[in-house]
Amino acid sequence: MIRLKHLLTEANIDTAVYWAKTFQADLGLTPEAASAMAANIQHESEFVADRVQGTGVQRGTLKDSGKLGYSWAQWTHHSRKTKFKDFVKSNFNTDITKTPALSKHAYAFLKHDVQTYKELKFDFNLFKKSKDIDAATEDFVTKYEGAGTPRLEKRQATAREILNKIKPKSKQTNNINKSVTHIVKSGDTLSELAAKYKITVQQLKQINGLTSDNIKIGQKLYVQLTKPVPTPPKQTVPTPPKQTIKDNPWDDMF
Repeated sequence: MIRLKHLLTEANIDTAVYWAKTFQADLGLTPEAASAMAANIQHESEFVADRVQGTGVQRGTLKDSGKLGYSWAQWTHHSRKTKFKDFVKSNFNTDITKTPALSKHAYAFLKHDVQTYKELKFDFNLFKKSKDIDAATEDFVTKYEGAGTPRLEKRQATAREILNKIKPKSKQTNNINKSVTHIVKSGDTLSELAAKYKITVQQLKQINGLTSDNIKIGQKLYVQLTKPVPTPPKQTVPTPPKQTIKDNPWDDMF
């Protein structure tokens, strides 16, 4: 797995984190799912509501014909663009073929569409519960966005960068009783080990730095904590950060 760090500028990470927290609070997503969603939109459009697909940051109105994507997810499917246009017209009485889209339009449509979209077998109820940041990022880009060139490793790295801002890495690894370990043998699974040592699968993965359920014969796992891993505090939606770049203006979202 490619580990890329600091892919976003300070202004961009503030914007992505803001929206990730909004998604988490408003849509009931896990921090991992919220970060995955924000990372994918960041890579598609940098959250520029009236962005037209193309080289550089091109902005304007929706081009109803042709294959150019528009707004947050840079949707290239004509049916999706039509749904967006009709949604904004119906809910905001705005024609985005004549007036550039705003963040409130992009977010309202995303909120509606992501919960009803089934064309690529995207299961929002499953996605919103995801605890695996890399899997959630891949799920969103392949099953919801359907991006032609996903550059998955970069999206996953960005998602981890966002996640570290809204859910700092736990310091619980310092509380591991390292005298209690288990050497993986043939037939072992995380669920069986978790039950055996009276720990959850999520805790077992967390204290061993696992990002999937895959384990190998001979692998050494720590299986006991000196204290339980705490439940992450409830996230609240912050005040949008001060905008410092011209290509991603805050408009009248709220």
